[in-house]
Amino acid sequence: MLFASAGNNQAYGIPFNWNADYANGKNYAEYDPLTHKKNDFYLIQKNQVIRFGLFGQGMKLFFEMSDGSFNLNGRRIEIEYIDEHSESYNLTTNFADKDLITYKEAYADYNNVQGIQQSNIKSINFGYKTIFKKDGVQFFLQPIVSLPLEDENPFIEVKLTSNKTMNGHLVFKLRGVEIERFPAPLEVNKAGQLNWTIK
Repeated sequence: MLFASAGNNQAYGIPFNWNADYANGKNYAEYDPLTHKKNDFYLIQKNQVIRFGLFGQGMKLFFEMSDGSFNLNGRRIEIEYIDEHSESYNLTTNFADKDLITYKEAYADYNNVQGIQQSNIKSINFGYKTIFKKDGVQFFLQPIVSLPLEDENPFIEVKLTSNKTMNGHLVFKLRGVEIERFPAPLEVNKAGQLNWTIK
């Protein structure tokens, strides 16, 4: 397992590669470590994944499939929603199924010369989408960690939709201790989005 090992694996081809750690102790990475042949994201054995994320640049950034908490280079990040009645919904202590997400945001500078256009990767991203249920409240949650490759700070993009109107706060915690909170009013079935710069 790449994320559980002490080794400092380097990415191939680009600054960060995705990786899935499996319950049987094996892993499946974006590039085969021996042949450097690109693996197919859609061939990940999702029912075997226990951790998923990115590695490279001396870092390991992933989430735990069991609960959805993030481990960003050794720092455990949790996300919580606290409603107007002080009811707490720990969104990253969620044992529901999760759909894996990873993508690269890229751009190309257009010129009028024929031939292949050069594309540049702007950011590499990973996360998941899931449904969180508690006491009749249902949230659709999609947290995505974004690693910009230009002069920007890494951030977590949180998309949240509720089946009830709520007037609460979105709270970010580091190892269980609150480090920042934001007003996050939610309307029924309308997605709210917040980008949190990782502290």
